[in-house]
Amino acid sequence: MMLRWAILLLALIAAPAQADVFRVGDYAIQPGMEPGSLDLSASVPSVLASNAALGLPDGCRETARERLNEATVTRYAISIACDRAIRADDAIVTPWAVDGGTFLSTATGTRVQQALQPDGDTLALPIGAVAARTRALPEIATEYTWQGIVHILGGWDHLAFVLCLCLLARGRFLLALVTTFTIGHSLSLALAFFDMVTVPVPPVEAVIALSIAFMAREAIRAHGDEPDARTRRRQLAVVAGFGLLHGLGFATVLRELGVAPDERVSGLLFFNGGVELGQLIFVGCVLGVMKLAALFDRDQWVRQAALYGAGIVGCFWMIERVVGFTVGTA
Repeated sequence: MMLRWAILLLALIAAPAQADVFRVGDYAIQPGMEPGSLDLSASVPSVLASNAALGLPDGCRETARERLNEATVTRYAISIACDRAIRADDAIVTPWAVDGGTFLSTATGTRVQQALQPDGDTLALPIGAVAARTRALPEIATEYTWQGIVHILGGWDHLAFVLCLCLLARGRFLLALVTTFTIGHSLSLALAFFDMVTVPVPPVEAVIALSIAFMAREAIRAHGDEPDARTRRRQLAVVAGFGLLHGLGFATVLRELGVAPDERVSGLLFFNGGVELGQLIFVGCVLGVMKLAALFDRDQWVRQAALYGAGIVGCFWMIERVVGFTVGTA
């Protein structure tokens, strides 16, 4: 009875959660029709949308604002008038708490495209820039490694899959499963990011959710027993295939960050490194919890509750995503 209640609680807590909580904004600014005017367009996740004022340079003011609410994105069209010419250090501070953003500017007559990182709950748009800022390798490494960690630790679907791996195997075979998953999603991440493989995102997201339910079922059927050689080979092949799919999901986020052309290789490497580091942190936490549960002779109870909960949530996400892209294409 307690197990049933635990499974129900897990489902209720996790079901409403977003499978991918990485929130990216998209911004563009160009000269307006009137002298001294600018037109700013912004797209942000709807959960972050607000009508809070922009932080504008001295001598500039907002003259009009339009807002369009869509399913998951809110789009703004904002007109700005300035009493003076734009200077090199001018910036517009946006009030939406995104995790990152892409920015395209033609405000100075030069096309400038770059990725931007927030400062707390705000993000500054360098409207006076005449060229994208060249960054040193340590800065690139820090940013993209952190973004990789944030994405994997905020990506509930990826974590749920890794959770199932941790509860399916132990010791060297667990290491082999996690390594196989890593190789799979690293390969597809690189191929998709460099546009060598193009796959529609909605079906991929649905199959990623299905992979959670499949691995939860596999772990439940295993009962924690050591598999034979044939079963191990089959499980390694399945994990490798699902790893390829998860990598396609990672590539979607990396594209949304608007990686600068001269940072594509380094950004990919450090982002992938951050994903692996976050994954190792999560594996360590799961193993630590299971060790603690074993001290109180509750490891099997915790294992069953976690696997049934992951399976239920995986099925929920799969249905939700299938319905979502089916309705979207109707």
